[in-house]
Amino acid sequence: MGFLQDNGLDLQAIDAQALLETFLDEMGAGLHGEGSLPMIPSDLHLPEGAIRDAEFPAFDVGGTNIRSARVRFGSSGAPTVEGLQRGFMPGSRGHVTHAEFYRILCAVLTGNLRPGETLGYCFSYPVDEGGRLLYWTKGIQADDIVGTDVRDDLAAALAERGLPGCRVRILNDTVAALLAAYAHGGTGDYAGVVGFILGTGTNTAYAERAERIVKRPDLTPGALVPVNCESGNFARFPHSAFDEAHEHAIGTGHGQWEHCISGAHLGDLGTIVLRAAADAGLLSPGLGDTVRSRGFSNIELDDFCAGRRDDVLFCTAAEARAVRALLIPLYERAALFAAINVAAAGIASARARGRDAGVIRVNADGSTLWKTACIPFVDRVRGHLETLLGPRGYTAEILRIDDAPLIGAALAAAAR
Repeated sequence: MGFLQDNGLDLQAIDAQALLETFLDEMGAGLHGEGSLPMIPSDLHLPEGAIRDAEFPAFDVGGTNIRSARVRFGSSGAPTVEGLQRGFMPGSRGHVTHAEFYRILCAVLTGNLRPGETLGYCFSYPVDEGGRLLYWTKGIQADDIVGTDVRDDLAAALAERGLPGCRVRILNDTVAALLAAYAHGGTGDYAGVVGFILGTGTNTAYAERAERIVKRPDLTPGALVPVNCESGNFARFPHSAFDEAHEHAIGTGHGQWEHCISGAHLGDLGTIVLRAAADAGLLSPGLGDTVRSRGFSNIELDDFCAGRRDDVLFCTAAEARAVRALLIPLYERAALFAAINVAAAGIASARARGRDAGVIRVNADGSTLWKTACIPFVDRVRGHLETLLGPRGYTAEILRIDDAPLIGAALAAAAR
């Protein structure tokens, strides 16, 4: 056994098919109001046909950035994003108050909204059926917002700024990704459709039969209801000693799966691995002192392991090889976990549509998925999906739709 394996980070020991079944079981438990996955149903139903010759305001509040726009659906139903405005997510760079939070949101939004309009609000954090924020993910520091109604509070903030009567229709970013997939070709030829995010954080959405969402008996039987899985909370997976140390340091109790695979946490996790290796005497004294003296971001570690930035750690070629051997398995595991997550949602989506074989369409977004360079990350995910889904009769098609959160938010605004 080696250092990583001795600490529980052993890719060869992970039974991916068994973990996929556990993920599916946990999703089913969440539909009953149990287990680690919230499985939050949307108040929206899937669109019945294309939206044509119409324009809607859209707002995307993500992990790092916020964006507003107006989305126009042309005569063919194809969406066009217009009037794009950008800003930084309040709370992503330090603590903000309730008033500061909404001041920043409104500064980016007001130019694309008119009094009395319905706004599609893509909010990338877990809210309950009443629009109350359950907790923050992605490291956001805005404690005053937790437990409050983010729909009504945004509408009130807009009214204070001369935009009265606006209705706010909220949806998660992965639900927006799911809806955007419908705006780009529908689902007629697909066994299932998945919205997947792997960037600062991670999450998954798919459409479930209303009658299977046991905890919500008020839903219309037979309807396909988008479900925000909040899959970053999945907890029934093999934890390494490094994961346990990371959880102890964070202490939130939420997002254990997300902490293993997302951009907001891979840097911290990699730092823990390097420091543990230094304490075990696997690094030279000088390099050990360096890794103990500072933390590293995911971007820094990815760039170093990809050979793009030698200045992240000044060390010999042999030391660099040792560091990469310690860190690359974190990214390999993240790719495997991402594939398990997508496969579970894809199978659930297909089952909801009564399909036991065929292509699962995955609209995937997020910088960690698409920009990780130290391994061919997306190709790894595709390969794992083939292994996971092939024996079950499915294949996966991963696509990347530009501005998916805004397009999905606009479709939410269009919903009746």
